[in-house]
Amino acid sequence: MRSSSSLQLLTLFGIPIRVHFTFLFLVLWLGLVVASRDQPASTAIMLLVLVFSCVVLHELGHALMAKRFGITTREIVLYPIGGIARLEGMPAGVAELLIALAGPLVNLVIAFVTLVAMVAMGTISQLQDALVGGADLVTNILGNLLVINVMLFAFNLVPAFPMDGGRILRAFLSLIVGQQEATRFAAMLGQGVAILMGVIALFSPSQNLVLLLIAVFVFFGAGQEAAYSRTRATVQGRTAKEAMMTRFETLAPQDSLEWATRLFLATHQRDFPVVDAWGRIAGLLDRHRLLEGIRQLGKEGAVLDAMDRDLLLIEPETPLEDVLQLLNSRPARALLVSDGEKLLGILTVEKLSQFIDVIRRI
Repeated sequence: MRSSSSLQLLTLFGIPIRVHFTFLFLVLWLGLVVASRDQPASTAIMLLVLVFSCVVLHELGHALMAKRFGITTREIVLYPIGGIARLEGMPAGVAELLIALAGPLVNLVIAFVTLVAMVAMGTISQLQDALVGGADLVTNILGNLLVINVMLFAFNLVPAFPMDGGRILRAFLSLIVGQQEATRFAAMLGQGVAILMGVIALFSPSQNLVLLLIAVFVFFGAGQEAAYSRTRATVQGRTAKEAMMTRFETLAPQDSLEWATRLFLATHQRDFPVVDAWGRIAGLLDRHRLLEGIRQLGKEGAVLDAMDRDLLLIEPETPLEDVLQLLNSRPARALLVSDGEKLLGILTVEKLSQFIDVIRRI
């Protein structure tokens, strides 16, 4: 499922690269910076392309390392304060450590190669001029590329969870004190660093808005990660069959969308499994598919032509930790619990949340 409010620009290594609409704020900010220095528009474009390219390469570093551990990256989304590689889960321990390190190391390699190139060309002494567009084009590009990657490397190693530095710290600590305790400590430290960054941003002479936005992102991101870790601990040792919904309505492929609409309105169910005459799972019709089907096919259209055939099937003995990870990465999708071709139950984010609330009170 693609991110809302984002535009896909390209695909690299099978991974969609998207830009969130808020990325326009970075474009505007760079434009204002360049205008204040009375520099040509080409300088702003050059800086934007460099920032964009370096952030994409950084996130690709995470994605390609994750692939080595069998973890798929759904997409990379660029925001004004950086990029996010949306992974289908995150392993613990050494695997997380290597995945978290991969991004900053990409920036370090780029910075080192750029430095070697500038030294070989004899232009390293013009680095300060290059940063304000006062050197030739090649030197300007190399100088900015060097500084951008050094900044990205250093900034991402700040031990503020959920940034790379915080994940590196969490991965290292998990080898000593366990995943949950490591996450708790890394999240607390991350929120502490976020508060410090916020204070610096508010009381600095320039009142740095970008730093303030980063502080807010880090503070809430650390809190969400800590909450997710507590939830994982809560469901540890439990399986999908304990939390799945077993009383639900189903549709047949030949049912009309009008009938499906009646079921949607008459029940609290929002995801309807589609089962054929032999009891086999054929698809899933959710609210989005229903509305899109009515728009394209009309109310007399068949469920068969509107249903989702790309199903997420799990077995009843699937650990709830794995279910949580699946639903967290695809919150709009329902999981169908099956034993072979026989449908046993449904699991959604809402249903799992209700189950977790109950067992926390037992």
